[in-house]
Amino acid sequence: MDNPGFRSLREAFKNFANKYSKDDLGARAIRSLAAGGEAAVDRGMKEFPKTFVNQLANDLYGLITSQEVADGVSETVRSFDEEKVKEMLDGVVGKLKDYDTALKLAGKVKEILNKNSPDDLEAALDAMLDKGGAPMGQRMMVVMLFSQFKPVLENMKNATDEEIANQLITFADQIPVDAIAEQVGAMTREVTPERVSKQAHDIVGGLPSPDAVSDIVHGIGETARQSLNEASKISSPSEVGDILRNFAQNASDMANDILSKDTQAKKTFKPKGNDFDL
Repeated sequence: MDNPGFRSLREAFKNFANKYSKDDLGARAIRSLAAGGEAAVDRGMKEFPKTFVNQLANDLYGLITSQEVADGVSETVRSFDEEKVKEMLDGVVGKLKDYDTALKLAGKVKEILNKNSPDDLEAALDAMLDKGGAPMGQRMMVVMLFSQFKPVLENMKNATDEEIANQLITFADQIPVDAIAEQVGAMTREVTPERVSKQAHDIVGGLPSPDAVSDIVHGIGETARQSLNEASKISSPSEVGDILRNFAQNASDMANDILSKDTQAKKTFKPKGNDFDL
């Protein structure tokens, strides 16, 4: 039986819902947030004017190409000399020759090989060393050691842990420690301050100029401000999708246009103190 009281309640809630629709409430919330976002963007652009962004990029490029950085990188890499490489390799070989250690490692090797190919493993190893910030000399040593080990990995997929452990011990006996140490030592000696400096200048020369960086930062800020301004005037949340798509496209077009003009204007990279003629 339909209770008159329930009918009254339903009617009251219906009237309320008609007055405050979900779309209307959503639009009001988005308009409010967008207005606040627009104010935040304006504040950010005032706090970080183009002159500040330009100088920041200029100083960063100056740091990357400085003689101090070149000397430091060179000294760090070259300190990883032949004797240190040999010492580390001797330690690795010693551990691999221990049967208990080799057996524990065998289980991990098999587990990894069941999920990844040797090439995948090599890529993962390189990424891990890079993410871990391993010194260049150490990375050279690990890469060269892995190149010796890689050919036998494929044969380990279907082997037992004991068989893999014995293969690891055999492999340890065959590692050309002296040859690897000599090769890595020779490579590290090639990392001179002059070579580091040239590479740094080449890298920075391929980056956007400080002017382009500041133009892009403020261009994206202005594009975001305009999009937020549009969002602060919507009548339905469904309009937000088009605004976001337009923002992404406009920001991309703006950045690409600045980069294209910057590339055309660039001739050579010539450091002059902390000022750059690009």
